[in-house]
Amino acid sequence: MTIAETQSLPEGRQLQSLIQPVIPRFEWLLRLYALFHIGAWTLICLEIILIFLFFTFLVQSMLMAFALSTLFLTLFSYLMLRLYFQALKPEQMQTLKNQYLDSYKTLTNYQAEAPEHLLSLSRACCKLSDEMSGSEYRFWRLPGWLRALKPFMEKWSWWWQWQDVHQMRELLLKEAVAQHVQLVRCEPTHPEAHAALANAYVLLSTLYAAPMKLSKDHVWMGSNSYLQSLESKFRKSAKKAIEEFQILCDYSPNDPWIHLQLAYSYHDLDMPLEEIREYETILNLQPQDLETRFKLGSLYFQQDMNAKGLRIYEEIRRADPKRAEALIRLYC
Repeated sequence: MTIAETQSLPEGRQLQSLIQPVIPRFEWLLRLYALFHIGAWTLICLEIILIFLFFTFLVQSMLMAFALSTLFLTLFSYLMLRLYFQALKPEQMQTLKNQYLDSYKTLTNYQAEAPEHLLSLSRACCKLSDEMSGSEYRFWRLPGWLRALKPFMEKWSWWWQWQDVHQMRELLLKEAVAQHVQLVRCEPTHPEAHAALANAYVLLSTLYAAPMKLSKDHVWMGSNSYLQSLESKFRKSAKKAIEEFQILCDYSPNDPWIHLQLAYSYHDLDMPLEEIREYETILNLQPQDLETRFKLGSLYFQQDMNAKGLRIYEEIRRADPKRAEALIRLYC
């Protein structure tokens, strides 16, 4: 069976029946860790308050030493358990992912060398990742009479859980990429296999890019080192996508869609000259495409290629004066 003839193995209700138990288990896992931190800090704060309230009484007896030792023991226990749970959490996520994949493979009688099974398993991973989007906002569901606190609760929930949700989705999308890599190995010269792998890398790079865009509004979202790590991963996956699109370009050099995907990828990587080159190619293939012409003119002006930008402006003005007016505003 070729990729083009791939059957949709478990879709719809069957796939949803596998996803339904996974998300509550994942959210319960996140909620459990959050409650551990909340409970530990509540206990620590309570002990500190009690020491201050009964300070006069405690300082006159040996109980002060006992109270301080209890406080330090609580702090030490919390830090040790925190380190333990930080090491345990990725293993539990990996186990959850593997259980989902095993259930899927059992349902489909998965065969590692069958292209349709590789594609189907990859779609299942992407589907679960997509379903998990938004889990970071669902820590507790407030009753109706507390609806006014919903925005605050969602922000607080996001702060607690966004890294964990991101990590779980990353595991799933990496598995999707691995399935597509295996597919390319099975059919190394099949253009559709490379197109599917390129799209998988695009999904992964989009996942890495999302927190970096949010960081402008969520200044407390994470450390700079973590964001730098995300940016490094984003660039690596985006470059992988470009490599696959370039392979597709060798197979179909006159396909505008491939050049458009390359332009998007170069834009994400802040490579304007390469982006311009792809839009120029698209325009040669589709001379009547006003949208591409406008994007190309915008890039010309942004890169101080004003002579070329004005030439594009004149061409657009004859077909769409309003769009030409929007373009000339970029001239400086």
